[in-house]
Amino acid sequence: MYFLGGAATNLQTLMVLAQPHLPEGEPLTERTVARAYRDYLADLQPDVPSTPTAETFLVRDESQSQFLAELFGLQRSPAENQEYAIAEKTSMDDGKAAFFEEGLKRLAQYDTELSALFQMAVKSVFSTPASSIPGSMTVRAALGVVWVYPLATWATEDLIEAYVHELTHTLVMLDERRFTHYPHYDELDREENLVNSAIRNEKRSLFASVHSVFVANELLQLREAHHGHRMEFRIHPPSRNMREKSLTALESVLALPNINRLASPRLREMLEKTGKQLDAIRPGALSS
Repeated sequence: MYFLGGAATNLQTLMVLAQPHLPEGEPLTERTVARAYRDYLADLQPDVPSTPTAETFLVRDESQSQFLAELFGLQRSPAENQEYAIAEKTSMDDGKAAFFEEGLKRLAQYDTELSALFQMAVKSVFSTPASSIPGSMTVRAALGVVWVYPLATWATEDLIEAYVHELTHTLVMLDERRFTHYPHYDELDREENLVNSAIRNEKRSLFASVHSVFVANELLQLREAHHGHRMEFRIHPPSRNMREKSLTALESVLALPNINRLASPRLREMLEKTGKQLDAIRPGALSS
């Protein structure tokens, strides 16, 4: 969404959603918008703990982390899987917090606008060893909250990809709240409406597959602009593989006989623009 529409478009969506919470008589600044957006989220999801800062907050309180893990539906990992995690006894110890902070710092070095958008849209990051599979997650029930569970073998670039992955989900869901993406949401899970996904390469609902296409494109654009395609990525597939699956998934989505009924003009326009960005990536520059 950042590479698809730019920072200004996404910030405008945050401002539109947060409009009722903007303070009257105060100058419109990034900080006032960030506070208003935080208040918007608090009203939208009162059971989700609010953050004490305007920028991204690393959750270190153990009880709050466990509460969020339950909200995310995460299950605790088997003990044998824990030896590979950065932290075992606590959800966010000093070492993991330093790694997460380094990721935020590197993201700012990559792109100040992308970093500012992340700090604005993602209000908190928590990390509980409550899954058998390392990775990251965002859920509709806790917009603005991101779970990241890294391995000790992750490079900072892998963490940045986790950040951008979940930022994309967050921004797409915010765009959905501002605009209508699915006029007939209750029909998306029907067997005849299932389509290929870009990351998992399996049949999923239109909602999940569309998100996977947007995420894959954002990650590929991130690699194009910054850390390249030839790293040994640990959290996402190699670039060539991800591009091919993304184009296949996008073709599957747009080929749905009733796509005009299931996807709004806004969503179809975003998908078509995503396809053009994927086509523009030079296949010869991608690793196998």
